[in-house]
Amino acid sequence: MTNGIDTYTTTSSSGAYSITVPAGLYNLSATAAGYQPITINDITVNANLPTFVDLLFNLIPPPVLGVVLGQDMSQTGQPSEVVTYTVSITNTGEVTDTFSLILAGSTWITQLPETAITLGAGEMGSFDVTVEVPTDAWAGDWDAVTVTATSQTDNAISDSAELTTTAEAVYGFDWSADMTGGEGAAGETVTYTISLTNTGNTTDTFNIALAGHSWATTASDSILMLAPGESADFPVSVVIAGNAVYPDTDMVTVTATSEGDNSVTDSVNLTTAVEEPVTPANPVIYLPMIMRP
Repeated sequence: MTNGIDTYTTTSSSGAYSITVPAGLYNLSATAAGYQPITINDITVNANLPTFVDLLFNLIPPPVLGVVLGQDMSQTGQPSEVVTYTVSITNTGEVTDTFSLILAGSTWITQLPETAITLGAGEMGSFDVTVEVPTDAWAGDWDAVTVTATSQTDNAISDSAELTTTAEAVYGFDWSADMTGGEGAAGETVTYTISLTNTGNTTDTFNIALAGHSWATTASDSILMLAPGESADFPVSVVIAGNAVYPDTDMVTVTATSEGDNSVTDSVNLTTAVEEPVTPANPVIYLPMIMRP
């Protein structure tokens, strides 16, 4: 309160308070923590008469707080692959704020390197979330994680985004033959047994092809459909030509190819030979021995 000379008083609560000043014309200023300041000009104070002034403070409105995360995202990855999401975050409030970051809902290994981020008013930032696709995931398996940012100033202020990861199809197979070389007599059939296992993470069909042979050769199956991890055996039969003689041979190339990914292919060569004929041993003749007396 001033009339050429400043006069101050301090209070700690609502109520009626008095200040004694000489008669005169005054300007009154009042402040209170958390409230808007008040100034009243030209207050006349008369000698020996009380002057009453009502002060009604208005609360200073709290700053606007806000946070917005980027949109929901989805990615794919192969088993054992680590997928990285870069999530954007914007402080839409009027003051600098720190936001706590948490993850929820995931069953796959999911990591959030940062647990909090501080942004100025209107500032945009980002943080990474990593998701590891399980080694044993089948094609089409998926996992979703919800990431939430919450204001440390007011935990009612938050936003969330969902990140969905799906396992990609992986194609592959292993196979082996019980033997890659056989022999027999002309006209006989030599049979090879091949075992094939689907090592991919999705059901696949494998095409079996024979090439390069001259003798009659057949495979019991030209198509094999196998679930992940499933195995099947198929025989390859070679009929040795009736006019073949030792040491004639014939080779067939057996090729298996994935229908899901035709770059997944492998071949094995099976060689069949005419066996060496067995030559009878020369006969042994035993003669009696006669001794003269």
